[in-house]
Amino acid sequence: MQVVRRRAALLVVLPLLVTAGCAVGSTQGPADDARALADPLAQVTSAVETALLATSLLDEGRTSTTVTDTALLDQVHVLQDASDAVATLVPAPGPGSAWQSDALAAVGEAQTAVADARAWATGAGGSVDEVTAALEDAGARVDDLTATLQEAGS
Repeated sequence: MQVVRRRAALLVVLPLLVTAGCAVGSTQGPADDARALADPLAQVTSAVETALLATSLLDEGRTSTTVTDTALLDQVHVLQDASDAVATLVPAPGPGSAWQSDALAAVGEAQTAVADARAWATGAGGSVDEVTAALEDAGARVDDLTATLQEAGS
């Protein structure tokens, strides 16, 4: 009888443990939200700066289209990872959900700018001036939000 109870208890507890291991991270307060969003935004900043460097090098003839395309494709993946990290955050009550929305919009702007840079690099359209301006605007938006989050997270 003791073995049957243990098995029954195990059947009840095991799914709970498995489910708990799959839970999306949540935060305890606004400062935690700010810190949790700052990490993926740092990735976005890095991706945008790398895209700016890659497009500049191609424009100056210091690298090839293939190398630039590869560098920009890598940044597309970095931005997707950052987007996933921002989207899966479960913010605490307070300003966290607004920050999350702002971060998703900023990541989306960066994704569009990098995709446009890739299109320019491969000859699909646009100009280096348009691409550079879009990347700089995306970077500025992320920098502004990052400054807000750093202030809130300290």
